[in-house]
Amino acid sequence: MLNTHTLYFLLTIAPFALALAQAPSPPQAFPAKGDNGEMGGIFGMGQAMVAAGLPKGGFPNGPEFPKPGPRFTNGGSGPYKAWYTTDPGLPQHTIFAPKAAPPTGVKVPVIIWGNGGCMASGTMFSDFLTEIASYGYLVLANGNPAANTTTTAPTGAEINPLAGLLAAAGRGISKVQMLTDSIDWVTKGNAAKFGDIDIAHLAAAGQSCGGLEGKSILSSYATSYHDDRVKLTVLFNSGVIDPAKKYLLKELKAPVAYFLGGPLDIAYPNGEADYPLLPEGLPSVKVSLDSGHMGTYGATGGGKFGKAAVAFFEWQFRGDAKAKAKFTDPASEGSLVKDNWNVTMKGF
Repeated sequence: MLNTHTLYFLLTIAPFALALAQAPSPPQAFPAKGDNGEMGGIFGMGQAMVAAGLPKGGFPNGPEFPKPGPRFTNGGSGPYKAWYTTDPGLPQHTIFAPKAAPPTGVKVPVIIWGNGGCMASGTMFSDFLTEIASYGYLVLANGNPAANTTTTAPTGAEINPLAGLLAAAGRGISKVQMLTDSIDWVTKGNAAKFGDIDIAHLAAAGQSCGGLEGKSILSSYATSYHDDRVKLTVLFNSGVIDPAKKYLLKELKAPVAYFLGGPLDIAYPNGEADYPLLPEGLPSVKVSLDSGHMGTYGATGGGKFGKAAVAFFEWQFRGDAKAKAKFTDPASEGSLVKDNWNVTMKGF
């Protein structure tokens, strides 16, 4: 029987292998847009992704990867208890938001999310995304909700940290267009029931292949590429795989953040290599925790990755001084350094 790490490996790499077989010659000029119809968009998997470089038997975990145990999925630790739902106007997505709209005067920033493996399973990262939403954010994730996710488990039940992944199996593959659909939907005013939506503060984010969708990230990178509606690009365990495509990083205009899983994270060298290639003067931050490729997303509230992500969005979109200090002042209360993260930044 396959273990969960091998399953994630197969689910994630199988579509990558298909992309390899179909990979075109690298372009010689900057494309007009990030969505070229392929998995991960223009930043997606290329010929440098070779089988010899992949781990055997799945992705190894680091010491920070959560152990199976109780998960208290009570709507997040923020001031607005959150949940996930759907909307007929955005039929291929899952929406994470506060259960009750925040009070008048509280702006609700937007996060567009692409899943690991470019999977079309909106609840694959439910603990993590619920935690972010509980601080007054609207999160639009690729794919419909899947059954048996950690968010639907009994309070305190012992849950495998990769339960969201297991529920995502067989849900299909997402496209960069799904992230663009989310942006179009929310910027047209369709999310008003969730509060005072702040489309001036919109981030493209994702994990692994979903990160590339967001750039183009392999999705986050692609979505933010030449789209000035995106004000922040956030990649979790991600980075450009094909060296021939790294020149495209020079066209990124929005600040970029990398949340990596240390040397055992298969995407760690990609994110590390991308960071110094970002445009001169572009604000960027790179943080890393020794968790491995799957981070701590399946822990209560998304674990340390959840805490760090909330702090980053609160700093960037709300100007929260305490949240900023967690990144910039190692001696501050709750700093990332105290939580075993390595932190590097420039331009902020």
